[in-house]
Amino acid sequence: MRFRIATAAVLTACAMAGSGLALSAQAAPAAPADTHTAHTATTASIAHTAATAARPRCPYPYVCFYNGNTMTGKFKDTGYWQKLGASRNARGAVNTRHDDVAYVRFSNYPTICMKPGQGWSFGSAHPTQVYISTSSTCH
Repeated sequence: MRFRIATAAVLTACAMAGSGLALSAQAAPAAPADTHTAHTATTASIAHTAATAARPRCPYPYVCFYNGNTMTGKFKDTGYWQKLGASRNARGAVNTRHDDVAYVRFSNYPTICMKPGQGWSFGSAHPTQVYISTSSTCH
């Protein structure tokens, strides 16, 4: 099962980062839709999505974590696993980087890879660390 929920505010920001998220009336023409699927048994835990319109904008070149409409942290260093600290309670994240993927580890779910310009909603999963790679593709 796939979930693809997008809002104009995030799509506009992600379109600038080369996002492949779903079409929005306020966003520039979108790239082809992303084909990443969440694990079938845990689609309720983590779903591919964008943030809500009321969230503060995540600036380039950061990977930002959110809890509701509150930004809990933003990360930009590459090459090592970073502990999330206050973002351990985050319910979602956005990767605004143009050509760097970001991996997110969870205490109760397998690691995910966020492509450039991609956002995720974590549901009941608990993020613990983020790794920003200089690679433009997930491995």
